[in-house]
Amino acid sequence: MTAIPVNVPPYALPLVGPDGRVTAAWQWWFAQMYDRSGGTVDKVDAASATASAAAPRTTQVVAGGGLQIGGDLGANVALALYVIKTTVADLPTDGVDEGDWAYALDGRKSGEASGSGTGVPVWWSTPGGVGGWYTGAGARVTS
Repeated sequence: MTAIPVNVPPYALPLVGPDGRVTAAWQWWFAQMYDRSGGTVDKVDAASATASAAAPRTTQVVAGGGLQIGGDLGANVALALYVIKTTVADLPTDGVDEGDWAYALDGRKSGEASGSGTGVPVWWSTPGGVGGWYTGAGARVTS
């Protein structure tokens, strides 16, 4: 769909004439807005239908950050990305799935002393059946 510029509203002219009716200049402007927005066709709905048809319904969306609301791409997709930024002590341990990720605000990078962490991205993993938050170095996160 080609973008068509909208003319500037006729601000210098009165909206309503002495007879109490909308003036011709404003009627013209409202008519162009009506045409640009699709007239009797809702261009937003048409664009939504086109976009939904472009994405195959078999494509899966996997939500991250602790919110598990992924699923098939359809007309309405709610997608949660990167939801948790908290301290190491407050990282969740319940309702977490393999691969969820967060940012530990006080997590330690290599070479940082205990209690002096400046923050690190982490992900949840359950090696050997024991779940925990891990850093890029492959170690459990500490603060």
